[in-house]
Amino acid sequence: MSLPTKSDNKAPSHYVDCESCSMHAICQPIGSEEHNIDLSRNYLTRRIAISTEQNASPHTKQTIGAKLFEQAKPLTAIFAVCSGTFKLTHKNEDGIEKVIGFRFPGELIADDALYLEKYNYSAVALGDSSVCEVFVEKLSACSKLAPELQLNLIHLLTKQSYQQQCNNQALVGKKSTESLLAAFILNICQRNGKSSGNITKLDLIISRHDIACFLGMRRETLSRLLSKLQQEKIIIINGKKLSVLAIETLQKLAHN
Repeated sequence: MSLPTKSDNKAPSHYVDCESCSMHAICQPIGSEEHNIDLSRNYLTRRIAISTEQNASPHTKQTIGAKLFEQAKPLTAIFAVCSGTFKLTHKNEDGIEKVIGFRFPGELIADDALYLEKYNYSAVALGDSSVCEVFVEKLSACSKLAPELQLNLIHLLTKQSYQQQCNNQALVGKKSTESLLAAFILNICQRNGKSSGNITKLDLIISRHDIACFLGMRRETLSRLLSKLQQEKIIIINGKKLSVLAIETLQKLAHN
């Protein structure tokens, strides 16, 4: 894994509030207000800025993002997204790569690797982003000294597992590509809304190529459906800005 230069780099100006971040449980001092101890400085590096590369892929004509870590590499750390967006990609035994998910501000990356002890996918920054990095071995050592920290870690992982289950259920069992896309838009709006406070507007950093790959549809199909939603004034896309104009209509489409 090769992280870009740390906090001396120019970082994105907007960060998720620490209270809204999934990592919050293990980043705060433990103990009472009168007698607390901050162990996080031993295992946590806050707000590492990640700048994407400027060259483009000859196949997709898209900017190549900076890799946070690569699939199959030994686990060293888990991460929380402070700002920006990350895509998760998995390569099968035949070398075919698929987009298997996205992570937004406040969400964890690589938490499942705690069981596997290696990264089960690659994580790529889409545009300038930042993360907090927790070193697993150092966290484990601190947890042995402070059982409360270990309980907080269990709470963090349980909460993350529940949230990911909810995200997956939002997309499962859709009867049409239109309902699948509607459910996807609602899901990413709601997840971004936890940090931005607005569930009807978001910066759509994810490319159409990656969305189509994740949803398992052709890019042409995705473009046609997005055009249809805009023509019906359900959403509007202006550059990389997406706004939901008729959220109730979109919800009905998602549940069809």
